[in-house]
Amino acid sequence: MSDQIGSDVPTFKQQEQAGWDTKAKYYDDHAGGITREAVQSLLAVADIKVGTKLLDVACGPGYVAGCAAKKGAVAIGVDFAPGMIIEAKKTFPDTEFREGDAEKLAFENGCFDVVVCAFGLLHLADPDMAIAEAYRVLKSGGRYIFTVWSLPEKHDFFRLVLNAIEAYGTLDVSLPEAPPIFRFSKPSECKNVLTAVGFTNIEVKELPLHWAPSAPEDMIHFLDKSSVRTAMLLEKQTPDALTRIHQSILDGAKQFKHGNTYRLDWPAVLTVARKPI
Repeated sequence: MSDQIGSDVPTFKQQEQAGWDTKAKYYDDHAGGITREAVQSLLAVADIKVGTKLLDVACGPGYVAGCAAKKGAVAIGVDFAPGMIIEAKKTFPDTEFREGDAEKLAFENGCFDVVVCAFGLLHLADPDMAIAEAYRVLKSGGRYIFTVWSLPEKHDFFRLVLNAIEAYGTLDVSLPEAPPIFRFSKPSECKNVLTAVGFTNIEVKELPLHWAPSAPEDMIHFLDKSSVRTAMLLEKQTPDALTRIHQSILDGAKQFKHGNTYRLDWPAVLTVARKPI
């Protein structure tokens, strides 16, 4: 998928990069609690040992690379958003982070034992190329691990938001061409794409993650501060429709109240595969 579709029209890749660069400083306060919850599951299947060479692709605030380094891995994190690299270096100053393109990794063939992409594939214009690049930089026998969010029917937050948009706004808006956001939420698609690249021993499982916001308003803040693609969709709604969508989300949040807080099922799909020896 081309990076340029016109001098005055930003591409999906450009909008994602700019969006995450701007929102990087807010990420830990909103989405961080959820994505951090998945880190240990990722590292468990990565089988980290002292000296394991790990690449964290689309590393965001650096959770995976930073935690892997603490376990003794030689970890590097790359992200296309400069703001994310700044945040990662602040949080994990002893881990290496650098700006980089997941679809064109600046590393030699076969130099990593593990490549991880935690919730990054859905932000890429060409995820197939990113998977092929992960395969290229892995050593023979190396592991590739990625996570994405589960389908909306399993996911309380996405279901709540998408139902609100369908009821009071529209999903039919003009946005940059982009891959389907829930493409890799389907185990069959994960297996088909990885097999086509050359990976074997493919396993897909669901991670039962949760989010516990303190108030319904946190859900609106999440959309504004920790999403890019959904935020773009909401920006295309009319002012009246957006007001109604927000109110629908606030009203719908009541069903998730548990005592003094809220609890939403936020499942993820974890996929692990090997590069043949």
